[in-house]
Amino acid sequence: MGHITIVYGNIIGASWKTHDYHKLQRLNKEYLLTLPTTDTYPWIHRNMFNVPDPDNIEGTYRDQVITFGASYKTVEYDWEEWLDKFEKILRQLYWTSSTIHLDTELIGKYTYQWVYDINQIDNWISDDPKPTTSWQFSGGPRKPFDE
Repeated sequence: MGHITIVYGNIIGASWKTHDYHKLQRLNKEYLLTLPTTDTYPWIHRNMFNVPDPDNIEGTYRDQVITFGASYKTVEYDWEEWLDKFEKILRQLYWTSSTIHLDTELIGKYTYQWVYDINQIDNWISDDPKPTTSWQFSGGPRKPFDE
């Protein structure tokens, strides 16, 4: 019998130019809809994410709040791989911050945070915006059993 691990959090989607400040949020939604519906363990897939409609003012004033979550059997043994998969997704999105809560029966609770590198914000302002690829990372261990 394994231990239950709950992983949940959010990604705060960036806004674009004043005349179409939901453009990057639409691109986020389009990308997340391309994720597979299944994955190899430790899985991250499309059904874990809740992406609000960027053009609906009810719930998406300026910032897009993408939520996600799943329960696993002792994912902390594969946590570094899970984080690598998550960061691969972040590199395809337009966002300002992301937070993950790792709630485990085995090793306790941790919070992880990613905040975009302000020096790359010009990537979003161009007519051909680029996803967030550089950030500051903080939080719990990437390898819980090596710490």
